[in-house]
Amino acid sequence: AGNDERRERHEVEEMRESVARTASEASKSSWIRARSSCVKTKQRASVRARGLFSSSRPRKSTSNENVTPGKGPGAPSYAEIHAFLVQSNRCTPCSTSEVADALQGRFKRVAVVDVRQSLEFEEWRLPGTVNAPYLIPFENVLRRASGYFLAIKGGLKERNPRFVDAVDAVVGDKRQAIILLDLRGGDLSIEPKKSGTSGTYDRGDSNSLRAAYELIQCGYTDVRYVPGGLTACIEEGDSQYESERYGALLAILPDGVRKSLLFSNLLPDPSLAPGFIVQFIALAIAAYLNV
Repeated sequence: AGNDERRERHEVEEMRESVARTASEASKSSWIRARSSCVKTKQRASVRARGLFSSSRPRKSTSNENVTPGKGPGAPSYAEIHAFLVQSNRCTPCSTSEVADALQGRFKRVAVVDVRQSLEFEEWRLPGTVNAPYLIPFENVLRRASGYFLAIKGGLKERNPRFVDAVDAVVGDKRQAIILLDLRGGDLSIEPKKSGTSGTYDRGDSNSLRAAYELIQCGYTDVRYVPGGLTACIEEGDSQYESERYGALLAILPDGVRKSLLFSNLLPDPSLAPGFIVQFIALAIAAYLNV
């Protein structure tokens, strides 16, 4: 009987010790989880304090089909686009010397993308650039043709709905740095107008920045623009241009005339003819009426 009692007491003590160990381990595990949660909270607060966790910055990339357009129907104002780009920390200026270095292969994993319409890119370009047009001629023939009579090269244009797809095709990796080029370049350091939906009169606005707006939505992490655009690259950065179609003509022209033709989109093209004819007729009628 005495042995049975001692055995029962021993089993009770073992049970108590087991319960105590389980409670201690549970308490320790709970403390570890609480401490881990506290550390993560502090880390998120630190990131917010550095401005890297802005509520306006996209946390997940948007599919190419669902991107908010940077131009045309459904596009926000340039002021909103400007705010998005600044707060994203993914769109930064690039110097003309950096463009030249990139085109000469001194930087790895940098693509220089010309966003002008294909017609202009085929007329002349910087060697080493690739083309992904942000604007394309209207599919509606009548709307496109109306631009011919206004002497708009290529006719009236609209935003390219497959622009991001075009960039994906020529770049391939959304983590790769991209330098966007057009004639103006744009400048985020210039504060936009606070009212109105059109960016036409904002000095800092450009097709490059509106293109960057769409690329960043779709997951591109390092998009750069060039203040002054192609004009600055040639005049300030000493970048050379190439033109298979008009190279011989441009070579014999004075420097001032050559730059005017390049930077004003006045190189000869059949799409400009209707506009020039209309303007000539209008001037002739005006001169006749003033006689």
